[in-house]
Amino acid sequence: MTGPSTADPAAAEAVFAPAELALLDSLPIGGVVADVGPGAGTSTVRLAERALRVYAVDNDEAMLGMVRDRAARAGLGDRVRTVLQELDDGPVPLSEPVSLIWSGACVHHALSWQDAVSGLADLLAPGGVLALGEGGLPARCLPWDVGAGRPGLESRLDAAHNEWFTAWFEGRPGVVREARGWPELMRTAGLEQVTSRSVLLDLPAPLGSSVREVVLAELAARVGRARAFLAEDDLRAWAALLDRSSSAWLGARDDVALLGARTVHIGVKRGGHG
Repeated sequence: MTGPSTADPAAAEAVFAPAELALLDSLPIGGVVADVGPGAGTSTVRLAERALRVYAVDNDEAMLGMVRDRAARAGLGDRVRTVLQELDDGPVPLSEPVSLIWSGACVHHALSWQDAVSGLADLLAPGGVLALGEGGLPARCLPWDVGAGRPGLESRLDAAHNEWFTAWFEGRPGVVREARGWPELMRTAGLEQVTSRSVLLDLPAPLGSSVREVVLAELAARVGRARAFLAEDDLRAWAALLDRSSSAWLGARDDVALLGARTVHIGVKRGGHG
């Protein structure tokens, strides 16, 4: 379920994993579970540490290969089964009901969010839990004024990136606009006890070199996607900030940070006990 391109997924997961895993670790993991949109496999391996069996579902065979490799390196390859499937193509072909589905930043790529949520809920055993990691807050990495272009550069990138995503989302044939939040979509899918929780990702400046590289790569990816919606002066500023040969290069600064929030929405399928 990889959506539009981003920075290197394995490197990015190493940075964002603490927030994701804090949400994941709060869930009732055991028995047979599924990881829908597993990325490079960080969440799949954490699930496999506690579950009997994990189905990792994605529409990209290359990503599933990364999942298998990571699980094998962790000594958990026998617990992980990969499934090549696009959410928009109908029911995910699992061979058994699952007690937990974790899906991080995946379902918002579906043509119909309600159909995708309902389809995932149908895979749960009675009393099973669906956990959707969707939403949160955009990351903040830079000072308000970085000395290149006009102040507020990062805020304008957020706005342009939202415009890009809206155009990408609505430009696909068959897309369904959904004017309800994730908790309401889960209730419509028949789930109960729906709650939401968030965790903070707070990596203050100065960042270590590996984290800084991920932050710069993520910023470059966002600029690349949002290019058509950025003003020319902002594009020139970003070009300087992301150019290693420039005196304005962000990698030479000590005040680049990473601050954001991740949210998970949780619902329970009817029919469980307790």
